[in-house]
Amino acid sequence: MPDYETLEHDVLVIGAGGAGLRAAIEASAAGVRVSLVCKSLLGKAHTVMAEGGIAAALANVDERDNWKVHFADTMRGGQYVNQWRMAELHAKEAPDRVRELEAWGAVFDRTKDGRILQRHFGGHKYPRLAHVGDRTG
Repeated sequence: MPDYETLEHDVLVIGAGGAGLRAAIEASAAGVRVSLVCKSLLGKAHTVMAEGGIAAALANVDERDNWKVHFADTMRGGQYVNQWRMAELHAKEAPDRVRELEAWGAVFDRTKDGRILQRHFGGHKYPRLAHVGDRTG
């Protein structure tokens, strides 16, 4: 008998950070068999170790923030060599993804009036990172 087991899947996701977990969830929702492989403990992947936050133009701290400013910040931060369509999709969809994570049970720091708190980070023009202390990547 061999010392290994063969598993068959339609999608193999490598990496259990935020992007990997989201990819696995989306693939699973599409009805395919998904396997997720990571080199660290599940829940301790790079997303948590980055200790920054999730960039999303929720405008909870500064009402001037919006997806267009987020998009411009992302393009500038990538020295304009980013794939612009991916940067645009990220900027447009990030607020919905943060709210989705919250609906799934993710915890975020809060403003005094109960909205998701956001802070400055990197090259963002406005406070944009949704976070939990310094533990959220």
